[in-house]
Amino acid sequence: MLEVDHGYKRILGTLGRAGYAVDTISSGKKIQGNSIFLEEPELDGFYGLAVRIDRVLLNQKTRFQHLVVAEAGPLGRVLLLDGNIQVTEFDESGYHEMLAHVPLLTHPDPRRVLVVGGGDGGALREVLKHPGVEHVDLCEIDEAVIRASRQYLPGLAASFDDPRVALHIADGIQYVRDHPHSWDVILVDSSDPEGPAEGIFKESFYRSIKEALHPSGIAVTQCESAFLFEQLIRKIFAFLPHIFPMIGYYLTLVPTYTSGIIGFAFCSLGPNPIKNVPEPNRVKCLKGLHYYSPALHRATFALPRRFLDLLPNDQDGHGAIVLNRVPMER
Repeated sequence: MLEVDHGYKRILGTLGRAGYAVDTISSGKKIQGNSIFLEEPELDGFYGLAVRIDRVLLNQKTRFQHLVVAEAGPLGRVLLLDGNIQVTEFDESGYHEMLAHVPLLTHPDPRRVLVVGGGDGGALREVLKHPGVEHVDLCEIDEAVIRASRQYLPGLAASFDDPRVALHIADGIQYVRDHPHSWDVILVDSSDPEGPAEGIFKESFYRSIKEALHPSGIAVTQCESAFLFEQLIRKIFAFLPHIFPMIGYYLTLVPTYTSGIIGFAFCSLGPNPIKNVPEPNRVKCLKGLHYYSPALHRATFALPRRFLDLLPNDQDGHGAIVLNRVPMER
C-alpha cells in the first residue's frame, strides 16, 4: 500500500515504508526502497500517474513555483514544477519535436521565432535545427528553471548559448504584448494552467499573439490533454475562431504526461499544415529526430471522434477554417 503525506499537494512515498513528502527531501538525497512519486490524481481522484524516483538532485522553492529535478531509472532525469512532471529525458522528444517542427515546417520561410516559457531548453534546441532561423527570443519568467536545466539537463539546455538566441527573464504575457509584428512563428511552451502560466490560457493572450505575428505567421501553444481538460479546450476553441482564420488541435504521445497524450493549439494567419507538405530538403536538415516525420505531420490533425466534439463546427458562422474538419486528400 502506498503511504502518502497529505500535507503536500503532490506526494512522494514508498511502498511498505514511511512516506516522503517532496518538499522535505534534501537535494542530492539517495532514496531507499521503492520510492514512488504520484501526481495529484485527475478525473475526480480516480486516475493518476506514478513514477519511481531514485534520487532527488535539486529541490527548491523559486520566486514563482516549486522546482524539483530527480533521477528515475530508465526515464532518466525528470523536471517537476509544482509537483507536475514537465520533462523526462525518456520521452521529451515527442513533445518538443511536435511543438516546434509542425509550425516551422508549415511556414514557408521562418526566420524570427519566439518561445514563451521553454526554460528547459528543449523547444529551443528543436527550433535551432532549422538553418533558416536567424533569431530566436526565449522569454521565461523563472530563471531558476533555466539554471536547473543547464546544470542537470544538458541534452535539452545546450542551445541556450547559441549566438542566434536572446534570453529574456520576464513575464511572457507582457513581453508578447509589448512586441507587435515581431515574429514569424511563436511557440508557447507553458506549464499547466495554474500558477505563473494561468494567464497564458486566456483569450486576451491569444489576441496579443496574433498582433505579435508577422503576416502569414503561425503560433502553436501547449493545449493540454483532451482526455483530462475538456472544459479548458472547449473554452479556448470557442474564442480562437474569432481571432485566427485557421485553427486546429493536434496531438502527440508523451507517456510520462498523465493520460499519455498532450495537445497543441495550431493558430495560423495563412499557412495550412495539411496542404503545405514539408519539403524533403528542409526535413533532411533536421538532425537527431526521434519522433517527428512528414507523415506524422499531416496525420497528427486526424482526431478521434470524441475529441472533434470539443472543437467548433464549420456551421457555427465563425468563418475560420478548422483543420481537423478538412478532408485529407491523398
